[in-house]
Formats: sequence, C-alpha cells, structure tokens
Amino acid sequence: MDAKELLDSLDVGVLAMAPDWTVAAWSAAAARITALPADRVVGGSIWIAFPAAKGTELELVLVDVLTDGKPRTFLAPAGTPEVAGTVLEIRITRGPENHLVLCFRPVREELAPESRAAQLLSALEAERRLYLQLFSSLPTPALVLSPGGQILDANPEGANLLGGADAAALRGRVLTEWAPAAQQGMLAAGLRHAVTKRQDVALSFEFAGEPAREVRAVVVNVDPVRAAPKLLFLALDVSREILLQQRLLQADRLSQLGALVSGVAHELNNPLAAIAAFGEALALEPHQSDLQESAEVIRSEAMRAGRIVQTLLDFARQRPRMQTAVDLGEIADRVLALQRSALKKARIRATISIPHDLPAVSGDPQELQQVMLNAVVNAGQAIEGTGRPGQIVIAGRSTDHHVLVTVDDTGPGVPPEILDRVFEPFFSTKAEHGTGLGLAISFGLVRGMGGRMWMQNVEGGGARLSFELPVDAGSPDAAARAPGRPAGQRLSLLVVEDEDAVRRAMALLAKRLGHEVTTVGRFADATERLAQPGARYDALLVDVHLDEAHTGFDLFDHLRTAGQGLEQRIVFTTGDSISTQTRDALERAARPVLRKPFSLDDLREMLERVTAG
Repeated sequence: MDAKELLDSLDVGVLAMAPDWTVAAWSAAAARITALPADRVVGGSIWIAFPAAKGTELELVLVDVLTDGKPRTFLAPAGTPEVAGTVLEIRITRGPENHLVLCFRPVREELAPESRAAQLLSALEAERRLYLQLFSSLPTPALVLSPGGQILDANPEGANLLGGADAAALRGRVLTEWAPAAQQGMLAAGLRHAVTKRQDVALSFEFAGEPAREVRAVVVNVDPVRAAPKLLFLALDVSREILLQQRLLQADRLSQLGALVSGVAHELNNPLAAIAAFGEALALEPHQSDLQESAEVIRSEAMRAGRIVQTLLDFARQRPRMQTAVDLGEIADRVLALQRSALKKARIRATISIPHDLPAVSGDPQELQQVMLNAVVNAGQAIEGTGRPGQIVIAGRSTDHHVLVTVDDTGPGVPPEILDRVFEPFFSTKAEHGTGLGLAISFGLVRGMGGRMWMQNVEGGGARLSFELPVDAGSPDAAARAPGRPAGQRLSLLVVEDEDAVRRAMALLAKRLGHEVTTVGRFADATERLAQPGARYDALLVDVHLDEAHTGFDLFDHLRTAGQGLEQRIVFTTGDSISTQTRDALERAARPVLRKPFSLDDLREMLERVTAG
C-alpha cells in the first residue's frame, strides 16, 4: 500500500501545508469531512480549506508550530457552507522541509445553537470578521511579519506596496526580498529589535522596471507574550512626498536665482544697451563701410545677450497670470537662444518655420515661453537618447481663428501603448532622470489660455507635440511693425540717464533718427533743465534708476505735482524688469517702458507711439 492509499484509508482528514502556506496534500477523508474535493484545494492557499479560521488563533498556532516545531492541538470551525457549524479538532505537527501536517476530525457533526461551544465559536467568528475588516480597511500598507521577516499576512494596501501581488501569494515570502542589498541587513536588524522595542525604519522597495519606492515604517510587536512574536509593519510610501520636497527645493533655488538675476540685470543691460547702440550707429555710418559687418555683429550679439537676460528674468518672475497678444516667433527665438549651447553639444539642429505675418495669439508670454521650452527640452532629450545627430523644427501656421504650433523631433517617437499617458502628472519615461511634470504643466497652461495640446508620432520616426491657441482679436498686423519706415517729425528729446556710456548711446541713436537731443545725468539736472524759461520737450527718456537719492519715478511725481502735463511725455528706460518695486511703480505710473538693450527701430516705434497723440 503506497502513502496516498494509506492516507486515504484513514478516518481522519490529513492536510500537508508547504512553507508558502499552500496545500501540498489533501486526503480522501479531508475531502469527505469538509466537502472540498482535492482538485479545488491542492496548490491553493490553506484558507481555501479553512476559510473561517483565517485571522483566528489557528493562524497563530500554525506560525508557532512552523517556528518552534512543537506539536499543538486546536479547535476550529470548518467554515465551508456545506458543513456549517462543524467543529474540527486539529492536530498540527511540523514535518520535513518545514511542511506542516494537519490531522483533523469532527468533534461533533452538529452543534446545538444554545450550546456553550456554539456560542464560543460564534463570538470567535465575530472577532475574526472584525479583525479582518479593520486590517483590510487600513488606508496605509500593513504587514504581519515574523521576527525573521516572513510575511504572515498583508492588507490590500500592503500588497500594492510590494508590487500589487495578491496577499495570499505573499505569505511565506521574506520582506527583505524587496529591499536593496545595502539595506537588507538594516531591515533584518530592525525587525529583530522590534520584538522588544518599537522601531522606525526608512528604506527603499525595488521593483523590476519601476522606480524604487521610498518607505517609512513603524514596526511593533503586537503579540509580545507568545514565544513566536508577531510584528506589525505599518508603512507609508513617501516617494511622492520626497519628489514634492525636491520640487520645492528646486523652486526655492529658482527663487534665489531670480533674486540674483534681478540684482545683476541692471548692471548687465546698461552696458549691453551702450554696446548695441554704438554698434548699430557704427553699422549705419556711411563712411565706415569696411567696419559695417563687424559693427553689425557687435550690435546683434549685444541684442542677443539682452534677450537671454530678459528670458531668464521672465522665467524667474513671480506674477499673476496675464492675457495679452503674444508673438510666437519671438517666443521661439528666445527659447532657442537659451538652448543653443545644449542643442549644439547634443548635435541637434533647431530651426524655426514661423511666418512673419503669423497672427499674435492670446496668452501669457511667460507661460508660453515655458510651454515652448518644455517642448524643445523633451525633443532634445529624445534625440540625445538615440546617440545620433538630429533635428528639431518649430513651425506655426494659421487655422480657423487659431494658431497651430508644432514641435517635431527626429527621435525614436513615443511607444504607442503610452501615447495617451504622456500628459499625466508624475508619469515619466525617463526613470530617475524625469519628474513627469513638464508635459503635464504645459498641458494645463495651454488649457488655461483657452487652447489644446496633443502628442503624436510622425511617419518615418520621431514625435510631434502640437498645441493650438486662439488668435488675439486686437493684435496689430505684423507687417505694420516692419522696420525701415522713414523717420517722422523732428522731435526735441530730454534723456535722463545716470550712466555716461548709455546716455551717449541713447543720444547717438536719437540723433540718427533726426531728433534734437539734450542729455542730463541726475535728478537735479533734469528738474533744472525743465524749469528753464522756454524749455519744451516732446518726449522725456527717463531711466528708472537715477542717482543715489532719486529714481525716475521721483521725477515723474515732481512733474505731476507741477501740473503742466509733462509727466505724460515720459518714456521710462530700464534694465531691471523683475523687481517687485520697479514693476509696481511702473504699473502705477502707467507710462510706456523701453527695455535695455534696444535697437534703433525700438526707439523709433516708441517715440512715434508717445508723440502720436
């Protein structure tokens, strides 16, 4: 007679449980007593055989025998609907290879409802259900562990923390499987110490193909009186919290950078204004034709440096959202100016295909700059990941009362299965190198401006990010702003500028336009000039920062108090476009601003605008 025949001939049911809490053997008597056939039980969790006993003392007894090897006898309800009310006497012993052998028989086929045993079993069942409900409904991950780290139970959140496995499949596995090798010793020591004292642990859980999850946990012994303690591992997944902290730190660094840039912007833009002005004047000098090319390079590079400073200021500025007419071609130029060095290093050629007569869109310039920058950075990273040279094309065209902008790259494209997830917050294909926020932020910004954004792969390889924005209803025709218009009437100008080089450069450009120019460098000199009999000026170019004791706004207030209306002829000039004080004062004065550095055409257009009325 073989072993199976011997088991099947017994009157008692026999079950063999493997170390992973699955049923390895199930005798014929076991099937008869519980009304559960072998093919339904073998290979499954032990709780298929004893569903009513999960979370009760039987589970703890099984762990005790598995731990110390001492046989134990226990009473438990059978629990299946077919044998409801049946109480089993279960003898538990430990066999080879940490298998447990359970021999069980009915104590009495049916218990009378009024019997003491029935009442005890009913109370036991109520306690079991309460425990299961509390454990399962915890909003944080919870595991029940042995001191060696073996998982005895897990609630749904705990199963999700460990990669979404079913709780039954986790039983018998060791928690250190999920910890990096460098942290396994620390975790094992923490579990041992938790037998006598509560432990706080911080560690990472790793999953194949997914970013590591940062976890903080409390470990306490919830059964200290037994020989085999039970540890409750209450965890908190702080991965997103850590990410948000990193973003806050980055925002703080950007704020500090903004303050730094604000402090040096004026010092940078003033000499740039002088260089650009003298370079342009030299390029227009008919008797210096051999120097025209060099002078034009000086002028254009000074203006480019000024645009880069302005772009940095715009990104660092903290201000309410605004809705105004935005030239997308200018935005694209600014973004590529910022990215020129990075793109060149990555062997990426970037081009802009935006017509000069493309209508302005209605939106926020700073936010559109961020949207365009995110698009170019993502495209550049996609190309750089291929290890090959590539190309980025920024294009724009008019649609029905909208402007469509596309940013194409020659990278590998976006996998089709995740194409509809690229705008989800915190979803990233760059592992630890990405935050998953760039496109999500851009998507929200475009929607906030009344537009829409989408992503698609292009035929032949690469990806295309598209966004569409409404045309600004009041935007002037771009052609009407074209340079090279003839100068208007001769004007009498007063330039109030504290820096000598900038003052001379402004006078040089104004004279090039055919205007009569008077220059002064201090507040007192300006008030003296304006108080002279017969003094008449069509426009006053006033620097925001004058001498140590006065600003351009002091001159504005002085003229307004005089009551002759001269304050309405002021054009403020400034290289400081970020400080709160300057911005607020400009808004209160409600006067036009000429930002340094500026070109001959910028000065011409501003003077025409101020003197038009």
